[in-house]
This record gives sequence, structure tokens and C-alpha cells, in this order.
Amino acid sequence: MAEQLVIQQVGGDSNSTPPLHFYIDRIPYNEAKNFIEQWHYSHRMPTGKNICFSVSANSFIYAVISYGIGVNPYQASFLGVKSVIEIKRMCRREPKQKYHLSRFIRLTLRMLRKIEKFDAVVAFADPEYGHGGTVYRAAGFRHEGMSNPEWHLIGKNGEKRHRRYAFRFARRKEVTIEQARDQLGLERIKSAPKHRWVLRYGA
Repeated sequence: MAEQLVIQQVGGDSNSTPPLHFYIDRIPYNEAKNFIEQWHYSHRMPTGKNICFSVSANSFIYAVISYGIGVNPYQASFLGVKSVIEIKRMCRREPKQKYHLSRFIRLTLRMLRKIEKFDAVVAFADPEYGHGGTVYRAAGFRHEGMSNPEWHLIGKNGEKRHRRYAFRFARRKEVTIEQARDQLGLERIKSAPKHRWVLRYGA
């Protein structure tokens, strides 16, 4: 399932950097998790189903993408399709290389459709972190509005947690959600709406 791409980096003299050979392949969950926790702005690997791919150059991983089922169980119904898959995480390391992540998305989706069935792909770009979704537009996605604002949890150290984090703790400890937030030292915050980008198949 690997795809190879060769890109000649900029240079024109005898000391030019040699070409980088980029390879795309599916990678194990733990390998993707380690990369995402280091390079994604959330520093967290999402729970649930994750199908992960990497693009590598000269034996080091340059970028990782994780597909799966998002937290919204009504996403397919909202989009008017039978099945949908979400880009749950995508990130790259520094420094930036001459490899377009929009190409990474297109090629991994081509690989993914050989092992999964879905009618649409959805991705969210978070404006709170300066993301508008340009990479999704370049990959053929269309902007389909904004998501609703969501409530999240934030700790005293500024670390953001999903609202279900307190819910799971409350159920495990048999306390109320309010008590769980207090015990965990978490405060509720309302996040800004995110850009919704959708790629539909057969439409």
C-alpha cells in the first residue's frame, strides 16, 4: 500500500541537497500516537478508532494523519450521507519540507477507500489556533459552514480536555459531573466554532 514520491529540493550548486524520497504508508497506532503527541498542537491522540498513515523521508516521519469516527454520532445524518469518516488529526514536524499535505490527504484517502467504505470525509479547522482549512481546500474539500460552539474543560495548567473526560471520571468514581470537575481541577470553557470542510463521493 506504500506510495513513493521523489521531490528535488531547492539548490543549484555542487553542494545542493540531494533529492528527498517521500513514502506514504499505513503505520501502527502507537507510532502515530507518539508523533501526534509531539507535533500536533493538542498534544493528544484521539480515542476510538484510528487508521493512521505517515509520509516519511530519508527514514524519518515527516507527517502523520489519523482517520476515524468523530465524537459526533450524528455527523453522517447531518451531512445527509450514510457513512462518514473524519480526519481526526494531521500534523507535520519542523522544519517544513517541500511536500504538500494536500497531496498527502488525497493519496491516503485513495488508500483508505480500499479498506473502508464511506460516502464523505469531514475535517475541522480550529480558528483558535489560526487554522482556516486552506490545506483541505487544496485537497478538494468544500467549506460547509461552521460547527456549533462546544463546551470543553481546561485545567489550571491551561491544558484543554474534552467534556467527556469529567463524565468518564464521574461515572468511574460515582460522583456528579460537577464534583468530578472540582476534583480534577477543571473549569468549563466555551470554544469558538470550527470551520467544517467536507469531501463527498458520488455526488
